[in-house]
Amino acid sequence: MTTFSATPTRITVTASDGVTLAVHAYTEIDRQRPTVLAIHGYPDNHHVWDGVARQLSENHNGQYNFVAYDVRGAGESGRPDSRSGYRFPQLISDVAAVIDSLGIDKVHLLAHDWGSIQAWAVVTDETVTGRVASLTSISGPHLNYAGKFLRSARTPRGVLDVARQFLASGYLWYFLCPGLPELMFRTGLGVKVVEAFERIGRSSTRTQSRGVARSSADYINGLNLYRANMPAPFLAPGAELPATTVAVQVLAPRKDIFVTPALQRFAGSIPLGGRVVPIEGGHWVVTSRPDVIARLTREWIDRVVDGADSPSASAVRTGPRDVRGKLALITGAGAGIGRATAVELARQGAGTVVIVDRDLAAAEETAAAVRDAGAGAAVYQADVSDDTAINELAAQVNNEHGVVDILVNNAGIGMAGRFLETTPAHWDNILAINLRGVLNGSRAFATQMVDRGEGGTIINVSSAAAFLPSKSMIAYGTTKAAVLAFSESLRADLADDGITVTAVCPGFVNTNIAKSTVYAGMTADEQERARHRADSAYRRRNYTPEATARAIVKAVKSGPPVVPIAAESRVGYAMRRISPSLIRLLARYDIRKS
Repeated sequence: MTTFSATPTRITVTASDGVTLAVHAYTEIDRQRPTVLAIHGYPDNHHVWDGVARQLSENHNGQYNFVAYDVRGAGESGRPDSRSGYRFPQLISDVAAVIDSLGIDKVHLLAHDWGSIQAWAVVTDETVTGRVASLTSISGPHLNYAGKFLRSARTPRGVLDVARQFLASGYLWYFLCPGLPELMFRTGLGVKVVEAFERIGRSSTRTQSRGVARSSADYINGLNLYRANMPAPFLAPGAELPATTVAVQVLAPRKDIFVTPALQRFAGSIPLGGRVVPIEGGHWVVTSRPDVIARLTREWIDRVVDGADSPSASAVRTGPRDVRGKLALITGAGAGIGRATAVELARQGAGTVVIVDRDLAAAEETAAAVRDAGAGAAVYQADVSDDTAINELAAQVNNEHGVVDILVNNAGIGMAGRFLETTPAHWDNILAINLRGVLNGSRAFATQMVDRGEGGTIINVSSAAAFLPSKSMIAYGTTKAAVLAFSESLRADLADDGITVTAVCPGFVNTNIAKSTVYAGMTADEQERARHRADSAYRRRNYTPEATARAIVKAVKSGPPVVPIAAESRVGYAMRRISPSLIRLLARYDIRKS
């Protein structure tokens, strides 16, 4: 087994122009294992990869060699005598020299920021590309393709994307100013600015690093990378757009303020068989989420090593609010809103819909409808009130299908009755299903979403009863109000991880819930009559589960915090803010007698 070392072994390599390059081997080099060669960006040094190296080495049984080197002028590497020593031909030659020093036929490049710009130059240079098995690029495009992107706007959306990138690239012109950046870094002000940018996009739940220790030389010497190579690639409309046969994976942080997602997924630069994976995080996601970088790098290397067939076109994974191809899970999906939502997700292009219900036969019927609508379906029987069962369900779904992209916590029961008519047993039952079921599902599946680092969507089905109190629906209204409050708080809690939480609040939907509602304080005959009256009223209102499902899927795509569904819910939501005293007056009316 290859052993990880927190203090990597240093190898000194002499570049073709005599500059010494400090190469750091985090593991013993085993030529039978894939070798990751990591290239850092500006103003970093090899330490930016410490977390990723640890994750790949310790969490994957030593399957990979991990090596990083300090780019010339940074870290422990030497500094060229002139600015010309930072030009692309020399940078490409440096990579070749490092590979030669390792005694490895091919390496898997992992690169960030300027390191990615340099890596793109390597994989499109015929003298070196044969030494590279794959590239995982983060926050750095090929400069010629970046220039093409900036000149490619043909639509209003394209113009907006270019304008955003132009603003994001404003720092380039600052770096090209003689003397001013050096002054800012020597006074320490420029360092503080970089450290502030470094904090943007960090997860508040999973951030694993506080950044990279840098010297003043890292900040000042690295400016020559920009000054020696820019802005020519942006300003030359006839610049050659070289191709590559290397398998390329682009990891695109959604909160990168320097390289916009639109530029990173620019199709013209991704070779056939490559892929673009949107991930949560900012420009320095390599230090804030090394676990995510290590996992996706491992996936890509394993695919290349295993010789997986390349698709006929490059693939761009859809964002967290796109339903197409996604894995969705719905609780209480055996009937009603849950079943309709499962079918609507299938119609909108979901890849697989996981059906969860206590009634296995009903769940199978929903699964058949989902398959008829064009999506895959999987059925699991579970009680959402049982946290152990839900945790086991989450683990099983992850093992068999992957991490859920869209979670709909829909399972719930109805209950009517005034407070003194409801017993502790009534409260235990409705709290367990309507509230604890939402908590259990959210905790189990949100944990996986956060760990994955690619965002997600959670839809919690509340009710108009959350903001329309009624003395005859106290227990039900309490649980739904709690779901609404929980959802709004959870939305804030998971925002940094790109997980959108929405509470949907339907009004009177024509489902079978009225037939199963418990009427506390009534005899069996009185309950049956009350259920019949309620069911008849729901049928006269006839707001369908399918209409509710369309609103839920729309909410997945748009991500609002709260969605009142049906006219009575929207009016009630507005009145809650306009005239709460009127809402409290209406709460005194016993709707069971209507």
